[in-house]
Amino acid sequence: MVAVADLHPHPSNVREDLGDLTELAASIQSLGLLQPLVIKPRTAGGWTVIDGHRRRGALKLTPIARVLCLMQEPGDLNRDVATMLAASMHKQLNPIEQANAFTALKNRGQTIQQIARASGFSTRTIGARLILLNLPPEAQDLVAANRLSLADAEKLSRELAKKPTGSTRPASVKKAVWLTRTHPLAAAVKAACQHTGTRTVVGGVGCGQCWEHTIRTDALTPATLKAAA
Repeated sequence: MVAVADLHPHPSNVREDLGDLTELAASIQSLGLLQPLVIKPRTAGGWTVIDGHRRRGALKLTPIARVLCLMQEPGDLNRDVATMLAASMHKQLNPIEQANAFTALKNRGQTIQQIARASGFSTRTIGARLILLNLPPEAQDLVAANRLSLADAEKLSRELAKKPTGSTRPASVKKAVWLTRTHPLAAAVKAACQHTGTRTVVGGVGCGQCWEHTIRTDALTPATLKAAA
C-alpha cells in the first residue's frame, strides 16, 4: 500500500494530456482501484509510476490516500520498454508524442525494425514520426494541435534535414528562421491573415491556420508557376 502523494510520473512518460479523468475518478472512488499501479523506487524519495499514469491522475481527484501497487524489480528494462511501447500505440497520443515515444525506445537500444515488430506500426510510419522532430518547437506545436497536416509537416521536416542548417535535433534548428517575420512566406501569411484579433498570432505574423494554409498552398504550387510569379 502506497500513499498517493508519494506517487510521481515517470520522466519518460510521453503522454502529456491524460484526457478527462472525471469518470475514472468516480469509478475508482465507487469501486476501488481494480488494477494496481506498477511502480519502482524513486531516488529522490517516493515512487515512480511505470504503468498507470491516468489512474494516478484520477486518484488525485479523489479522497483516497493509499492504494495497492506492484513494485517493479530493479533493472527490469523490459518493463520500461513495454510501457513506452504501450504509450506509443495509444490512439490519443498526438504525432509529436508518438515521435518522442519512438525516440525514447531508440535511445534504449531498440531499432526501428524492433519497434515495428513490437508495436505493430510500420517502419514507414515510425520513420515519418521520428523525422517530425527535425521541426522547431513552434512547428511541432502546430502539428500537435492538428493545425499543420502530417503530410505538410513531414515534407517540411525532410526539407529541413536536407539543408545545411538542418539537423535531427530540433533544438539545433534556429528558431529565428522558422515561423517568424524572417520566414520566406511571412509576407504572404501577413497579407492573408485577418484573424489577429481572435486567434493566437504565431511569430508576430499571423495565426496558425493562415500559416498552415499558406505553407500548404506553397508546397502544392508547381515550381514553374512560382518562377512565373
